[in-house]
Amino acid sequence: MVESGQLNVNDRVLLHLSRFAADLPPEEYPSEATQAGIAHAVRISRTHVPRAVKSLVKDGLAEEITARVTGHDRRMSVYSITPEGLRRAEALWQEVLDMPFSVTKEGEDISMTGAQIEALIGRKKAIAAVSQMREGVIELERSHRRPVRHLDHAPRVDGFFDRDSELRAMEEFMESASRILVVLGNRGYGTSALCRKFIDDQEDADVLWIDLGELRTPEAITDALLKFGKSISPQASSVHDVLALVDAIVVLDDYFEVSDDVVEFFAGLAEDRGDAKIVITARQETPAYSWFYQKGHVDSGIVRELRVKGLDEASAKKLLGNPRLEKDALRRIMMLTRGQPLVLRLLREGDQKGLKENTMLTAEEIGYLMFLKEKIE
Repeated sequence: MVESGQLNVNDRVLLHLSRFAADLPPEEYPSEATQAGIAHAVRISRTHVPRAVKSLVKDGLAEEITARVTGHDRRMSVYSITPEGLRRAEALWQEVLDMPFSVTKEGEDISMTGAQIEALIGRKKAIAAVSQMREGVIELERSHRRPVRHLDHAPRVDGFFDRDSELRAMEEFMESASRILVVLGNRGYGTSALCRKFIDDQEDADVLWIDLGELRTPEAITDALLKFGKSISPQASSVHDVLALVDAIVVLDDYFEVSDDVVEFFAGLAEDRGDAKIVITARQETPAYSWFYQKGHVDSGIVRELRVKGLDEASAKKLLGNPRLEKDALRRIMMLTRGQPLVLRLLREGDQKGLKENTMLTAEEIGYLMFLKEKIE
């Protein structure tokens, strides 16, 4: 028997999942069945979701499966309520019908039972309202705002290959208690494109993308953060307030050679506590004196590192656009390019000038690569 007017996180998540129950597994699951979707719908921090769903799975009330998700190209982990979970959710809802709740309706604070809420807005909407209540208060007039997404400075992703393991690692970061993910890779390895692909999959999150090549001072970065924060919550008046936002992701792209005051600013980000996730793309050749975090940050889990390598041969072959490419020619191309997406893309386009400007390849090597990419079996 639940306490009157109170539901724990597990109960709210179970009620949420019950809204999507079906007799047969669907071909696609809604985004609300993912961990990110559950966090957004139930209005809890994403870091609180893993414990709740693991408890439900352990009790046989839900199951974790890998399936297609509406709006996503790849299969993802989703959570589906079991028959036993559905029975438990139905019994729980019957208790909820008799419970009194504090309700905000049309600007007034009133008391309503679950049955009165259901009679007013219907069962499915009532379950949604109860599952997303905060601090014991149900907001009936609450409207779901569109996520704030400041992506003007993010790169476009035209054709994306491989990187499933990296994307899974980034999803694990989102589901963890870690606050900062540093994506490490040399220039041309596609760290920015990888992050953009990942961000496109986080469709329920508020996102700010900062190009550190454009905003190079703590003052400029702070201004961008505050503008972003105020567009979500007018009360956000400091960097700390922005980093406290739930379901927010800040991407800081191309951390490389930075000034001492920027290093100090980033060190402050590592020490801050908040629900927002920070993703930083950084070059592996970044000078040692420019690193803003220490081994202790990694050991404690505050910071995670993801090292990005070149594409594998199968993905490189797709990017080159020659399905009949000779096996030995592909092997030689991989030796010279190390599977760097930027180099492979320039090679596919026949952009000799771009290869000369963006790589250390000699004119002879570029000519040889141009010859190799046309060889067929």
